[in-house]
Amino acid sequence: MIKTTRHAAEGLFKRPDPAEGSDAAKLQDFRSRQVLRKRETKLAEMQQRLEKRATDTVGLTSFFR
Repeated sequence: MIKTTRHAAEGLFKRPDPAEGSDAAKLQDFRSRQVLRKRETKLAEMQQRLEKRATDTVGLTSFFR
């Protein structure tokens, strides 16, 4: 039962097989750019959260003085 559930879950998150045909290269290029864009967005959001956290803690320390 555990193997069946795990196999089904892995299938949900598995990358689709590369397409065949004239647009396969375009699709692969699009997907790679999409992955890079997502990674950059994730890093930018993480940086914003860290900066906000740093500024919020400065405000709290001056508030409690």
